[in-house]
Amino acid sequence: MRIRVLGCYGAEMPGYRTSGFLINDDTLLDAGTVVSVLSVEEQLKINNIIISHTHLDHIKDIQFLADNVIGKRKRPINLISTHGVLDVLRANILNNIIWPDFTTIPSKNGPILKFMPINEKEKLNLGDIIVQPVRTTHTVEAMGYIIKDKDGAIVYTGDTCHTDEIWRVAQQEDSLKAIFAEASFPNNMAELADISGHLTAKGLYEELKKISNKEVPVYIFHMKPQYLDVIEREVAQLNSKRIHILKQGDVIQI
Repeated sequence: MRIRVLGCYGAEMPGYRTSGFLINDDTLLDAGTVVSVLSVEEQLKINNIIISHTHLDHIKDIQFLADNVIGKRKRPINLISTHGVLDVLRANILNNIIWPDFTTIPSKNGPILKFMPINEKEKLNLGDIIVQPVRTTHTVEAMGYIIKDKDGAIVYTGDTCHTDEIWRVAQQEDSLKAIFAEASFPNNMAELADISGHLTAKGLYEELKKISNKEVPVYIFHMKPQYLDVIEREVAQLNSKRIHILKQGDVIQI
């Protein structure tokens, strides 16, 4: 499994892009950043978008991707998440008010986007990978994911504060090779992190104790760029060689 980091920050400003990860060239894991990084030729290869939740920094480029590739491909791009997440996307974004409903354009029988709902903890085969959503704890319905191929599995938390179920499921995964987890705020903003459904570096460190039997690399994303220097310093103070802060352009090979 090859994971390319298109964007990995919890806010957007010059030089910093929101969450978007490209798996094996044809599957997006969240879509906060897509079209500002990938060429149209690369965008045309995307067949699936796995969505953790509907906050704008994780979905905003779905709309622009659809706009860029319409008329250039014959099969729809699958939008994959739980019924609850996809219902919010349908009602509030792809509603012909905020953005055209590309699940019916250019036609109902041949749209550019297609909803592919999946039940929580159900496993879905997407070519070379298997995807399993697991609920996390955020301010809206949100899913983390276990994503697996023949070489191993990863955990992706999406946005979450202190949570339990995804760690319990991950602990049972024998082929776990890496954890992608959020840490949005400095430690002195723990109260704001809790209110907004996020973690600090210290909070993430406490979460990782729930999966202490898995000594695999941990890749941190969703850092608020205005606090990045503090978060980097606090992560370094954890003195853990397995915890790494992601940067745009990183490629992780599992």
